[in-house]
Amino acid sequence: DVYSVNAISFHPIYGTFSTVGADGVINFWCKTNRQRLKMFNPKGKPISCSDFSFQGNLFAYATSYDWSKGSSFHTPGSPNEIFVHCTTEDEIKSKRSK
Repeated sequence: DVYSVNAISFHPIYGTFSTVGADGVINFWCKTNRQRLKMFNPKGKPISCSDFSFQGNLFAYATSYDWSKGSSFHTPGSPNEIFVHCTTEDEIKSKRSK
């Protein structure tokens, strides 16, 4: 399956980044080593946007219908939700390449 990436957010301190998308999955990536640092369990519906806090210790994201499947899959009344994840250095800081 192919899903759209709905947002890319860069960490303000480490320069690593996140992607979120229509598959409902959050990924943290290291651009230097070109590897995934962490993959979260799917949230059950599309993630439409995300960003890190100025200090980088919080990661906020919102789930909502993103229209990637068209109007026939839209469920009126389905709630839009906002979540905040406390990031740890271990999951967002780049690992040294071997």
